[in-house]
Amino acid sequence: MGARRRDGDGSGGSGRGAVPKFRRIARAERREALIAATLRCLRKYGHEGASVRRISAEAGVSMGLINHHFAGSASLIAAAYESLSVALIDATRRDAAAARKLEPQARLGRFFAASFAPEAIEPGLFRIWLVFWSMVAHAAEIRAVHHRTAEQHRAVLEGLLAALRRRPGVAPFRVAPAAAGLAALMDGLWVHLSLNPASPTAAVAISLCSDWVAALAAGAFPGLASRAPAGAARAVRRSRQP
Repeated sequence: MGARRRDGDGSGGSGRGAVPKFRRIARAERREALIAATLRCLRKYGHEGASVRRISAEAGVSMGLINHHFAGSASLIAAAYESLSVALIDATRRDAAAARKLEPQARLGRFFAASFAPEAIEPGLFRIWLVFWSMVAHAAEIRAVHHRTAEQHRAVLEGLLAALRRRPGVAPFRVAPAAAGLAALMDGLWVHLSLNPASPTAAVAISLCSDWVAALAAGAFPGLASRAPAGAARAVRRSRQP
C-alpha cells in the first residue's frame, strides 16, 4: 500500500531510499497556511467564507486539522484578523520610516498614500473587513484583536503627529485626540473608496487628509488646542485658595 499522508509526519515509505510522498509541515507554517486560506475564503465569499467547512476545503485539509491548530472558528478568524491588520500597519509604518528624513507633513503624506493605495481599497479586502467587524460585538477573541490592532495603528499616527507638533511655528494641539479625529476622517474616506473607488478618488482622499493636517498645524481646531484637563485646572485653583 502507498504511504498515507499525515500532517507533520516526514516519512514517505518503509523501503530504503523511498522518495517521500510529502514533507514535514511545521506547526507555525501550517497555521499560516490556514490563516491564508481563511483570508482567501473571506475575500471570495464574505460571511459565508467564515465557515470551517469552506476554509478546510480551501486549505485542502480536514476540519479536524483546523481544530487541532485553533480553538475554534472564532480563534482562526481572530488570527486572520490580526495577521491582516499587522501586515497593513507594518506596511504604513515602513513607508513612514523610509521617509523619516522628510518634514513631518511630508511623512504624513506618505502615510496617507500608503493607506489609500490601490491594494488597500480593493473591494475584496473590504469584504474581509466587514466579516471581522461584524464579529467584534459577540466574539471576545476578535474584539481583543480589534482593540489591540486599533491601538497599534493609532500609535503610528500619534507618532507622526507628535513629530509635527514639535516643529517650530506649529500651533499647539493635543496629539491623542488629534490622532483620533484624523483616524476617523481616514476611516470614512476609506469606506467610501472601498465601496466606490471613483468617489472620491484616492488622490482626493489623500489631499483631504493633508489639508486637515495643514489646518491642524495652523491652529484651525480650537478644541484640539493644548490645555490642561478641566479637572486638573480646578484642582490648581482650589490649591491656591486661602
